[in-house]
Amino acid sequence: MLVEKLIATARSRLVTIIDDAPLIEAAKLLRAGTDLVVVCGPEGLLAGVITKTDVVDQISHCLGASCTTKASLIMTRDVVACQPGD
Repeated sequence: MLVEKLIATARSRLVTIIDDAPLIEAAKLLRAGTDLVVVCGPEGLLAGVITKTDVVDQISHCLGASCTTKASLIMTRDVVACQPGD
């Protein structure tokens, strides 16, 4: 199956935040049933992703301010992307 056949469904489920959003915003989105939050830079392009595992890892080191940590500081930056023809 080609990615182009999945694009409509994927876009309808896409959840994004900006890279300087606080971690708590990503956590709220993940709590609502989302499995992955795409983090976008100022120009709206993919900068990384945040998963529930990333949030739990950050909170496990909590010193009382983990919720205000910027998304860009904990996101996974090395993301594999695909094109419609893949």
